[in-house]
Amino acid sequence: MTTNEIYDVLTDAISSVIPGDWTIARLNVSFFSDGQEIEFDGTYLNPEGEAEPLTTDFPDEVTEAVQRLYAHRTQEGHPRANQLQIDLTVDGRFTTDFSWDQEIQDEDEHFSNGGTAREWIAIREAKYGTKPEE
Repeated sequence: MTTNEIYDVLTDAISSVIPGDWTIARLNVSFFSDGQEIEFDGTYLNPEGEAEPLTTDFPDEVTEAVQRLYAHRTQEGHPRANQLQIDLTVDGRFTTDFSWDQEIQDEDEHFSNGGTAREWIAIREAKYGTKPEE
């Protein structure tokens, strides 16, 4: 599957889960365990400009496509990224922004190595000065 085909799968999936009219949607993707685990969240704007939560109950093929995208980027030598933001307009135009979030990486490594939630809260507060949202 080519990178363009992957983006087609993603943009089709985003637009297919939005009920009714909309103007723009944003899908956030987090990569864990070297791209093997994926988390989605997002929002879209209705025609009145109000933000609505984006359903991210995508079919497995969407998760698999995102995993392939992660692998493509790694194989092609792109900078490390564990976050992807996709903005999609109702007419099909989209932009992507890949970024690195060290806190997400630290959390992933902590739990992958058997760390507990209580330990992570203390580490996060000491290292980043914040507590997780409740």
